[in-house]
Amino acid sequence: MALTAMVAACADGPAAESQASAISVSMATADDGAVVDWPPIHLDQVQERIVNGKNEARQDYQFALENCRMTDWPINELTSAELERLGTTRVRMWISPQLEVIRDDEWKLALDGDASAGSCLFRLKHQGRYSYMDGSMGMSRELGEPTSGAGIDPDPGMSAGAEIPPRYPLDPPSGPRGGFSPLGTSQAAGHPCRAWRGDGERGPIEQCLWSGGRAFGFDDHDTGEGCSPGRTIESNLGSIILTQEPVDGDGCRIRTLAFTVGSTLDSAAYSPPEGGRP
Repeated sequence: MALTAMVAACADGPAAESQASAISVSMATADDGAVVDWPPIHLDQVQERIVNGKNEARQDYQFALENCRMTDWPINELTSAELERLGTTRVRMWISPQLEVIRDDEWKLALDGDASAGSCLFRLKHQGRYSYMDGSMGMSRELGEPTSGAGIDPDPGMSAGAEIPPRYPLDPPSGPRGGFSPLGTSQAAGHPCRAWRGDGERGPIEQCLWSGGRAFGFDDHDTGEGCSPGRTIESNLGSIILTQEPVDGDGCRIRTLAFTVGSTLDSAAYSPPEGGRP
């Protein structure tokens, strides 16, 4: 369903406002105004670039595969599970006053080994990054295949001194700041969000930003293009785009698979991955 339709169905409804206010109840603050007991947050979402409403990388792969089938060259096809991941970036975040874990995994099309550019030996390439801080220890490492020039130790281990920045309540929202037009309020992934429409990397987009976290530093203003690399993964620490959809079917789509506020975080899910596994 397009955001415009979603907003029309529940714009400025009491359910969205009550959810937002319920989260902000009884939050203690430090002497400098920082919120000290904000609720744990878990985010799990997928970003993908689409053309004519479909995943761009998968369309490119299918086109190349059809051309390969018209030759006598050896072909290595992707499995159905690999094809499902192709052309997507999975973004995950687990944060609380005592924890900050961010992980992103990206899957691209590549060729086996030293295969030439015209080869049909396809494979799925996995790259990503994992960062961890718990207030006293921290680490940042690459996942999957090394990224040239990333400046991140592939397997650095923990180091001391990783302090989690404080969070502060935000002033009441004012007018648009990034050239987007407000569409009202809606819901996405079971949470209230504020909807916007404006120009993305390839054309007009509609997006909905979580509006239940202003009491502890999460903005719901328009942010511009929501996908990496135009918007860094770490930007989710300041505002969370729950959905984004290209209006004309060309651009970057964001789908939130899971979003929880106030639930216990799963330590097994956010623990450092072994060997950069996806």
